[in-house]
Amino acid sequence: MRSLIFRFAGFTGAPIISALAPFIILPVVSRVVGDGGWANFSAGQSIGILGMVGILFGWGVLGPVRVARSGSDHEKALILRESLRSRLLLAAVVVPVVGVVTWLICSEAYRIESVAVAVAMALGGLTPAWFCIGEGNPRGVMVYDALPKLGASLVALPIIGFSGQVLWYPILLALFTLPAFSLHAWLTVREHAHPDYHPLPVGQVLRSLVPTAAIDATGNAYGSTAIPIATAGLSPADASAFASADRVYRIGTLAVVAVANAFQAWVLENGAADPHRRNLLALATHGVLGLLGGVAIAALGPWATGLVFGPQVAAQPVPSALYAVAFVCISLATPLIRNLLIPAGRFRVVLVATIAAAVIGLTVMLSGAHVGSAPVIAAGVAASELTALIVLAGPALTELRRVRPAPAA
Repeated sequence: MRSLIFRFAGFTGAPIISALAPFIILPVVSRVVGDGGWANFSAGQSIGILGMVGILFGWGVLGPVRVARSGSDHEKALILRESLRSRLLLAAVVVPVVGVVTWLICSEAYRIESVAVAVAMALGGLTPAWFCIGEGNPRGVMVYDALPKLGASLVALPIIGFSGQVLWYPILLALFTLPAFSLHAWLTVREHAHPDYHPLPVGQVLRSLVPTAAIDATGNAYGSTAIPIATAGLSPADASAFASADRVYRIGTLAVVAVANAFQAWVLENGAADPHRRNLLALATHGVLGLLGGVAIAALGPWATGLVFGPQVAAQPVPSALYAVAFVCISLATPLIRNLLIPAGRFRVVLVATIAAAVIGLTVMLSGAHVGSAPVIAAGVAASELTALIVLAGPALTELRRVRPAPAA
């Protein structure tokens, strides 16, 4: 338990810093770009997240499990080498696509800045955070992922404030994060590479990742497209208010990720005395987090976004309440996927859940864009997460029953 407490504190600290970083810079950005450019800039961030998922290509889902279950530092270094080769190849394809799509989606207001932030966000797919999570190494997440993002925001803040040039943020984000990613790769491979451990061909690695990549891509098809859909279907003012509600939700999900990261390596640890109890503790913690976070988003979202991003782009009450429902569902579903279904090899179940969620969620969201309704688009986000939870719950609980409790003393 003491190990879990220290690990929890470490893995919580890094996402808190990651959450703090956009709160430092985005209030300045929202006031510079106004209600016409805020939706475009937010759309660029969302498209960039989709690009990041494309570059990760399933490593963020399966990678931590492989690292947690690896038998030596040499094997871990081999996993990192395989991931670097595949992700660099994918980045060469994905980054230009992200730029073109963002250019086509966005209107004239701050279009170049939106493209730049999309590219910078997509390059986040080269992060070693998933590797550090699998190691149970919160310090690595902090040093190589969270602190560079915070540094970029702190440096960009006065520059944007004095110059009014939003382009500085994505430039600095790339300049701070890419060297940190490279340093981690160089140190890990230099120290632990072994001549007897040869990486698999890139094609074979990518084929092995297809199931988890499909899950990740399908999940983000409904998880990160709400803002681009709203930007295309709503007026600039309505789309900007919707983007603020979505931003609070996305920042809130960092808490879900923090809790999941803290528990994953501990729950999946080889030789754990009582994996059943560990799974139950993770599920209970995610349940409490979901309820508290959902209440906060619904009750405080409109007020907080008006205070932080400016009253002209403040979130509306109904979309905020619907995003609260989505938050409860995603918090409950995360440990089912990461601690039970993926480790058990139940990729098909997770893929079916994400496909069902994508179909239902995107249908509702596109309908909302067609009629110009922000609440309907937000209802699509909530419907997608609820659908995924319903589909996942039964198989996950079956796997939980198969995890043997510790024998009585």
